[in-house]
Amino acid sequence: MADSRDPTEPQQPRDGTKSPAKPFLMIWFRCCSTYGRLPKSADGLKYTGRCPKCRALLEVGVGEGGTSRRMFEAQ
Repeated sequence: MADSRDPTEPQQPRDGTKSPAKPFLMIWFRCCSTYGRLPKSADGLKYTGRCPKCRALLEVGVGEGGTSRRMFEAQ
């Protein structure tokens, strides 16, 4: 029997539209040997987040030309 708290498909807005994808970077935080996500700022100039374990702050600027990589490592 299906449990409504554990959906098999992603939740979508009730009006049937798809929610916009929010860009993020996946980061391997070496400090605590764990992964985390850094969402893009509203102004689109940087990605900001914290290590999920030690809460170390990380900011990554968006540079001209950029890269297609989405996974990075941080000290």
